[in-house]
Amino acid sequence: MSSLALSSLKLPPVLLLSPPPPAKLLHLSSFSSFLLNNTGIPRATSRELFSVVKVSTKPISTMATDKEIVGSVKEQLAKLFEESLRAAFPDVEGVQPMIAICNDPRHGDYQCNNAMSLWNKIKGQGTQFRGPQPVGKAIIDNLPASEMIERCSTAGPGFINVVLKKQWIAKSIERMLIDGIETWAPKLPVERTVVDFSSPNIAKEMHVGHLRSTIIGDTLARMLEFSNVEVLRRNHVGDWGTQFGMLIEYLFDKIPNWEAASAQAIGDLQAFYKASKQRFDNDPDFKERAQKAVVSLQGGEEKYRKAWTQICEISREEFQRVYERLGVHLEEKVPC
Repeated sequence: MSSLALSSLKLPPVLLLSPPPPAKLLHLSSFSSFLLNNTGIPRATSRELFSVVKVSTKPISTMATDKEIVGSVKEQLAKLFEESLRAAFPDVEGVQPMIAICNDPRHGDYQCNNAMSLWNKIKGQGTQFRGPQPVGKAIIDNLPASEMIERCSTAGPGFINVVLKKQWIAKSIERMLIDGIETWAPKLPVERTVVDFSSPNIAKEMHVGHLRSTIIGDTLARMLEFSNVEVLRRNHVGDWGTQFGMLIEYLFDKIPNWEAASAQAIGDLQAFYKASKQRFDNDPDFKERAQKAVVSLQGGEEKYRKAWTQICEISREEFQRVYERLGVHLEEKVPC
């Protein structure tokens, strides 16, 4: 299977993380999975959520003053618990809210895990608290009013379980369906980055093994681009080295008028490569000429550069057909 060329496969469409199409083309039930997986809204609420969602035809303001729907769910909860921690424990410095998705959705949607660490800091200092559970209760009691929280409860050694209001979730999804979800993209500390991926070898067909790098790289690039990072998509193909001496000398021998030859005349590059390698291994004279051709190519001699370019272009056309079928865009860096 590893030698099977991608260009010969009948591949299904490849679904990658990318911004959704315009809201007017969407149906809520068919789009729920994307929203629940990419906005931080927990799966646990999805069973009952859509019974309360009613998308309005009236545009909703996207002003940043509407605090309850700016930022990810986790970020918004962190702000609320940060205020509570400051109010409940003003003398404890450096406490940052520890917010996570609940491991067991039966207990809630999110949880705050500060109670135990806080108790370890304040116990033995004449505190009124007698354990992590009362600390957790104090954190809950000092939470500011919010439209996003249905209820909070403590469990175990002070874990605070948070259940989100379904109406708030519905309102947030309504906003995303109408205005898109750009405001939900995480803010990253970089503005520009490079993703180097795919990197097939010239004169060899891409096979299923190349899918891993290509799809992972494209997915990472799309996620970064969605977060407003400028991504340089780079593809460093294997287009240099001893094998090109073999290929060029074999091209000279097989097709004397190679400069005017078409891709069809050269034929299957994979077979072309195998034939040149076999001759390289069994013909000492050809091997010596191939090694000299490498030196000439690296020295920039025009004849060898032209032959190298012609072989590379045939491979690139095949690669591009595969990339187009996968919906992958990248830029190759060509040596000078």
